Amino acid sequence: MMTKRQKQMLDYLREYIDEHGYAPTLEEIGRHFRLASLATVHKHLRNLQRKRLIKRLPHQSRALEVVGPATA
Repeated sequence: MMTKRQKQMLDYLREYIDEHGYAPTLEEIGRHFRLASLATVHKHLRNLQRKRLIKRLPHQSRALEVVGPATA
């Protein structure tokens, strides 16, 4: 089960990637959700990754892929 924030973040990631062809940076995600700390962005992404909704490649910029089911 996804939290409201996780759904919002997954939707944002999916839309951003569809529009630009690549994933947003951690800073862009933080700005979009008005998060002051990159640690908070990391926490949300880590939770999405644990739920197997996204894949991340370590030590690479914009290395994020949405792999979870489409949300309605």
